Amino acid sequence: MRLNQLRLGKPMEKKKILVLGGGFGGVFAAKALERLGRGQVEVELVNNNNYFVFQPLLPEVAASTINSADAVVPLRQLLRNVQVRQARVMGIDFAKKTVVVMQGARLTPVNLEYDELIIALGTGVDLARIPGMADHALTMKDLTDAHRLRTHVIGCLETADVTTEAVVKKQLLTFVVVGAGFSGVETVAEVHELVRSALKYYPNIKPDEIRMYLIEYAPRILPTFPADLAEYATKQMQSTGIEVLTGVGTKSATSTGVALTDGRTINTSTIVATIGNGPHPLVSTLGLDLHWARIKTDRYMRVPGKEHVWALGDAALIPLVDNPQEDPADYATQTAQFAVREGYQLAANIMAKLSGKELKPFAYTSKGSLASLGMSKAVADVYGVKLSGFVAWLLWRGFYLSFLPGFTAKFRVGLNWLLNSVMPPNIVQLRMPPPATRYIHYWKGDKVFEPGMLIDGFYTVINGRFKLTIDNPDTGEHFEKVFGPGEHFGERVLVRSELRTGLVEALEDGLLLFIAQKDFTRFAKAFPFLDNYFKDYIERTFGGADKAFAPGSTNPPELAKTP
Repeated sequence: MRLNQLRLGKPMEKKKILVLGGGFGGVFAAKALERLGRGQVEVELVNNNNYFVFQPLLPEVAASTINSADAVVPLRQLLRNVQVRQARVMGIDFAKKTVVVMQGARLTPVNLEYDELIIALGTGVDLARIPGMADHALTMKDLTDAHRLRTHVIGCLETADVTTEAVVKKQLLTFVVVGAGFSGVETVAEVHELVRSALKYYPNIKPDEIRMYLIEYAPRILPTFPADLAEYATKQMQSTGIEVLTGVGTKSATSTGVALTDGRTINTSTIVATIGNGPHPLVSTLGLDLHWARIKTDRYMRVPGKEHVWALGDAALIPLVDNPQEDPADYATQTAQFAVREGYQLAANIMAKLSGKELKPFAYTSKGSLASLGMSKAVADVYGVKLSGFVAWLLWRGFYLSFLPGFTAKFRVGLNWLLNSVMPPNIVQLRMPPPATRYIHYWKGDKVFEPGMLIDGFYTVINGRFKLTIDNPDTGEHFEKVFGPGEHFGERVLVRSELRTGLVEALEDGLLLFIAQKDFTRFAKAFPFLDNYFKDYIERTFGGADKAFAPGSTNPPELAKTP
């Protein structure tokens, strides 16, 4: 057909190649396809954000070592001859060869046709197997996560510097990172560096009050590194004050701490989870053959049973041998250097397919591994050569600097590193409000709220039992009520906006659904039957909105009058 078109002088119809995902695999595949197939293919990349995130630098963003803008590159600058579409992928119809995306402020659904489809959506986070972890742990997957962690850590220091409650201060100054792979080790090292360098601005916090934990279920940290380098990394972090706990997992988490599988409980306000990789939410709905939460492919990165569909990067399980077993070494690892090579090879295979040529199986040997330990120390295993300390740290920085796409990004990151080596840390806190509706886990004996705290929202019991106690020492009035699943408390936010007058404690481990005061009030008042229900409930349960169970409880605020 193509030969006939050329003989007749007709232009060949370009093949449409759709790339889903703007990570290392997707970006480098799109870039290589545009170069190899110029004039033959039309390449379009779809990503939820209009930028590429250099994930290895996220811990440094969290620690203010570099600016957030320096860890990202606009996709349109990276892929000048590739159509970039900022949209959310909602579904794929393999039979019709179409992808449904939602785009724009109105979230309009759009059908995109393709001749060849590349799935490079990465992985998701699945912390469901550990009760409370998904609701109370911070993660480190994207730029928003790094921002949130930085803001949270600085907020802990701000509150700890002024609080007069020893228990609260200890909890605020305890930081826990779960998972000791690359991300976990570098995250705990960078957070420790941020806290250590910021303490001179917080006169009421002593260095020995800081507790930093790194928790790993495996017998040692950095399992992909040689044992001696992992041992060096452990000792180095311990020498800086980081407590490394290996051979122990996390059992559960709440807003006040984490329980370990060996029976210990660490009270903390900060839990960072670098574990729990799961399939991308969309990938899990496609009916594809998954293993280890990744799409199984053949050695050419084709998805078996789905013609014209390919997968690469963290989303794909790509075999490196003809008969792979259950050994992770038989498959491509989820690292940037592998994803980049996969992108090049997949692009070459697609062009070979379109030209009727033979495809080549993916084969690549890692050049090595590097991990930063903070304090200008690192470990490196490059081409079989083991390095540690300052030299390894320089190599780590040089490697990632060279790996950054684009001269501008390299220059800005390098300049930031240079300036931050002599400048004080940036401790500006740009607050990110928590979700207005969220789940909160409690252990037996935990206090939900107590007298004197600001009325902040409405609570519904999902499971467990909670006891409300209200006492007025002036009048001798006493009120008690136990709430179980399906019941609620805190509804008096509808009629007052002052301080709490009661104490609510968990009688057993439980889960509450919290709705912030402003949102709960708006919702209830928008539906008169709900507003009437809660006011009637307050009358029946407490004897009225102005019942003086405790001092200062009889002053209705303006909020009660606001529609």
